[in-house]
Amino acid sequence: EIVIGDWSSDVCSSDLNMRNVLKTVSDRKIPFSIVFGNHDNEQGATKEELLKVAESLPYSLTADEVPEISGVGNYALTVRSSDGKKDAFVLYCIDSNTYSTIKGVKGYDYIKRDQIDWYCKKSAEFTRNNGGEPVPSLAFFHIALPEFNQAASDENAQLYGIRREKACAPALNSGLFTAIKENGDVMGIFVGHDHDDDYAVCWYDVLLAYGQIGRAHV
Repeated sequence: EIVIGDWSSDVCSSDLNMRNVLKTVSDRKIPFSIVFGNHDNEQGATKEELLKVAESLPYSLTADEVPEISGVGNYALTVRSSDGKKDAFVLYCIDSNTYSTIKGVKGYDYIKRDQIDWYCKKSAEFTRNNGGEPVPSLAFFHIALPEFNQAASDENAQLYGIRREKACAPALNSGLFTAIKENGDVMGIFVGHDHDDDYAVCWYDVLLAYGQIGRAHV
């Protein structure tokens, strides 16, 4: 299970809320990982502190593979082939950050260039180790890309599910979707963030989807 962010609660602090929720998963011996949402550092705990909570629980696969780049908790999980000889699938978990810090640009932040560079480097490494063939992959983060709105408003795109609001995507497009198409590995992107959306739509052969049930779980 991958939980796509926003642990804030009016009842208790983010760290306690996270521990309570993830413990129900851990107690059932279900492997899990998380990515962070834009509200996670608003209820008495930093992302770094929340990361330690997630990492401390049994069955957690959560990590901060590259702490030197933007965000907290950027990492890649691999699924081995049935014979155990190679990586058959990759799950990219990325911190989509919080709010724009650029003067004159309001709204939500975007996935930064150094995060995209990290993804591209990892993708190239997996491709090289797979004999030059991209390894099938999925990407998970909290805030939807601008391409969600492009796809949802295209009359030729097939959308399945419920769309009750426009995706609250960043005002600026930092190019992650383009990088994904160039690398040819990610088949689907799963996000949360938008409370009234629960749909999937295909955009240039990449599935763009919201996590089911309250935008959190995939």
